[in-house]
Amino acid sequence: MRRKRSIPVTDTLIGRGTSSEGRIECDAGLRIDGEFSGEIVCRGDVVIGESGVVRSNVEARSVTVAGKLFGSVKSHGRFTLLASGEMNGDVAAAGYVIEGGARLNADCRTDPSLAEGRADAQRDDGRKQPAPVAADGRIAVPQAKKQAG
Repeated sequence: MRRKRSIPVTDTLIGRGTSSEGRIECDAGLRIDGEFSGEIVCRGDVVIGESGVVRSNVEARSVTVAGKLFGSVKSHGRFTLLASGEMNGDVAAAGYVIEGGARLNADCRTDPSLAEGRADAQRDDGRKQPAPVAADGRIAVPQAKKQAG
């Protein structure tokens, strides 16, 4: 019996042939197959398609790059760089997947604490943080600390 494969939901799409700049804040998925410059803050997953070119700082639950990304990435879950992808900048993520053939020109930092924060944690500017995701892709649930006694 074949297992059904779940397809990530993309609520926002910047399509091929489209160029945009500014700030994007979204609660669900974002896919970029065109060009974008600016800043991205996403509680969902960000996917940069093979034809996508992004010049931006990106903060998201997870980030997948099949195109080109120039900037800084903060992924509360997994950062995935596919064989067709190119990353230039800085990356901080709870986990990484880098396929053979990918071009990685970045300072990378593995930070498990990115997945340990609460989903409703507040940022310095008062807005909510993106939901944390464990390195295996599941939403991280904070564990109660045991008291010594």
